[in-house]
Amino acid sequence: MKTVAVALSGGVDSALSAYLLIKEGYQVRGLHADLGLDSPPPLPWLEKIAFFLNIPLDNFSLEQPFKDKVVRYFISEYGLGRTPNPCVVCNPIIKFGLLAEKAFFLGADYFATGHYARIVPAPWGEALTIARGADKKKDQSYFLHRLDPQILRRVRFPLGDWTKDRTKQFALEIGLPLNPQGESQDICFLPKGGYREFLLRHTSENLDLSGDIIDVRGKKLGTHGGLYAYTVGQRRGLGLPAAEPFYVIRLEAKENRLVIGYKDDLESRGCRVSAVHYLCRPKELDGLKVLVQIRYRHKPVPAVLEDQGNNGLLVRFEKPQSAVTPGQAAVFYQGDALLGGGWIEEAWQG
Repeated sequence: MKTVAVALSGGVDSALSAYLLIKEGYQVRGLHADLGLDSPPPLPWLEKIAFFLNIPLDNFSLEQPFKDKVVRYFISEYGLGRTPNPCVVCNPIIKFGLLAEKAFFLGADYFATGHYARIVPAPWGEALTIARGADKKKDQSYFLHRLDPQILRRVRFPLGDWTKDRTKQFALEIGLPLNPQGESQDICFLPKGGYREFLLRHTSENLDLSGDIIDVRGKKLGTHGGLYAYTVGQRRGLGLPAAEPFYVIRLEAKENRLVIGYKDDLESRGCRVSAVHYLCRPKELDGLKVLVQIRYRHKPVPAVLEDQGNNGLLVRFEKPQSAVTPGQAAVFYQGDALLGGGWIEEAWQG
């Protein structure tokens, strides 16, 4: 009998994933990564889930590597005037890195999570890649584009063909213990006060250093209280009355300047991307037509890739896109199949 270790968070998705794998005939055990978060740990609910499923449960403290690799990255990016995406960083290092290593050390043949994504043959070659989950509103493949391709043959995503609504309903039908606190938020380590409070509390850097607010032509319009409080595309909180709304166009960290403009000023013809990571790399990049997603809730749009060398790409959108944000990931697909992605460095106007 093949064994599979399931990363249990205390939520319904990972718990139902373990249940489905048991029904498929696997020998299942639960693993939990204790990240040392401020919120109450979900161990009581994990123990109830493990008891309900009749599986062993192991708890591993990954607090220090999580702080070193994910939280520090999060703080550092804001200090550089960028908008980070900690889930993209966390998945290959923590969940599919250190926790998966624990699973295989314990003798598991496979490692499973409750992500809404699928494992499929790559568009070319004999390798595997990740594809979008069946529930397009819940699809989480965007956050998985930096995984090591070699691990995919040992990964299972039981909810890849499920919808979130079906998951919730089925969990109720089988009596699966559910945490009354509900689902975890997108960024698990942020308190209810939000990311601004978290940053000021966890860094010694002077993030709230005031600077100029200028328009796209360089005219000074006001003063900001720290670039960390703003992100590209933001409209509220600028405190500058105008005939039509102002938006954040870009953050100039070296000069400590906030550049604002009107909605049309947000549009870009492309973006420059660095540190590109491929799950399945095409033989020829120049001129490759893809669908690109420039943030998690962004609707994928047609684009063409241009190789820039040094693992960088220029992404040319078929139609201009709004609020291209440095620090976010640009992720490339062919159909539903994930090719890879990289970090947005800057918007490109052509």
